[in-house]
Amino acid sequence: MKKSTFFVISILITLLILLVPVKSFATADVKTWDEMAQQAQEFLNQGKATTVISSDDVANTIMPIAQALVAFASAVLVVVTLIMGIKYATATSPDVQAKLKKQMIGLVVSIIVVFGAQAIWAIVYNFMKDF
Repeated sequence: MKKSTFFVISILITLLILLVPVKSFATADVKTWDEMAQQAQEFLNQGKATTVISSDDVANTIMPIAQALVAFASAVLVVVTLIMGIKYATATSPDVQAKLKKQMIGLVVSIIVVFGAQAIWAIVYNFMKDF
């Protein structure tokens, strides 16, 4: 870096530091312990005044949607399983059967994901229902 560029940058930084208005902290803005405690209590009272969403309301809203999604996913999985089973049973070439076996791995993973998600939801809901 050239000396002239360094000099200009240092002058600008110095002017910036000197010309930036500094806010002074007045003691009138400082709150006493009692005022802070009162504001904290008001904050807590505001929170107590609001209604809390119960887990039953959440379950009644989400459960039909979740059940419909699981039912739809189960139907799709049954149809895909039947199609792949028929293709596997009618395949004459070992290469085609090997390809279908690889595709069945994806099918098994899909089944684990769908029913695993349902099991996790049931476990979490039953655990959190007590709180």
